[in-house]
Amino acid sequence: MRPVDAHCHIDFEHYSDDREEVIKEAKDRLEFIIDAGSNLENNEEVLELSRKHQDFVVPNLGLHPTYTESFDQLNDIKEQIKSEMPPAVGEIGLDHHHVSENKMRKRQEEVFREMLEIAEELDLPVVVHSRDAERKAFSILKEYSLPDVMLHCFNGKPELAEKAVREEMTVGITTQVLYSNRVQEIVEAVSVEDILLETDSPFLYRGERNSPVNVIESAEKIAEIKDLEKDEVIEASTENAVSIFGRP
Repeated sequence: MRPVDAHCHIDFEHYSDDREEVIKEAKDRLEFIIDAGSNLENNEEVLELSRKHQDFVVPNLGLHPTYTESFDQLNDIKEQIKSEMPPAVGEIGLDHHHVSENKMRKRQEEVFREMLEIAEELDLPVVVHSRDAERKAFSILKEYSLPDVMLHCFNGKPELAEKAVREEMTVGITTQVLYSNRVQEIVEAVSVEDILLETDSPFLYRGERNSPVNVIESAEKIAEIKDLEKDEVIEASTENAVSIFGRP
C-alpha cells in the first residue's frame, strides 16, 4: 500500500511551470492526492484538474476562511457543491491568526456554519482549517451530524486532539511534523489509526515549495516518534483516506 496526500493545493500558481511533472512524480509514488478548493473560481480549477487526472486527483470543494473577499460567493459555492457532489466539503473553517477583527470573525463563523449545514444536508465529510481557533472550531463541529471530519493541519493542544479523536474526528498531520515540536506532541498523543498524512502543498516544508511526495518523509518521522514501521503508518493513514474520501 502506498501513501495518500490527503490535502494539497496542486492547482495553485506555485506549480504553473511544472505541475504535470509534480503530478507524475506523485503518481509514481502515491496512491492518490486530494486537492482542496478555496473559493468559487479555485473550486473550478480543482475540478478541472481532477477531470484531467481522474485516476489520481480527488477534488474537495470549499470556501477558505481567510478568503474573506470571497464570502459573497457563499450561495454560489453551496450550489456548486450540490451540483458536483464532491467527496468532501473543504477547505472550510475558522482562522483567528490572519483574521483578527471581531466583525469579520463573526462573519467567518457564519460562513463556516453554512458550509457545515450544506455538508450535513448532503451527508458529506468536511475538511476543517482551524488556525488559532481550534477549540472554537471543535465546539462548533460537535453541533453537526457529519459522516467524517478531517482536522486539517491541526496545531491545537495535544489534549484537544485526544478529545477530537474520541469524537471520531481524524487529525491531519502535515509535513510540519518534520520540524514542529507541537505537531510531534500531537502525534504522540493520538493513535496512528486516527491520523491522515497531508502536505498542504505548496506550503509547510521549511520555507521551500512542498510536494505531495513529501508525505513519505512524514510517514518516516511519525514511525520514528511512535516506534512503528513506516509501512504501518502508511497503511493506517491510507485506509483512513480511502474511508473518508473514497478512491478516484
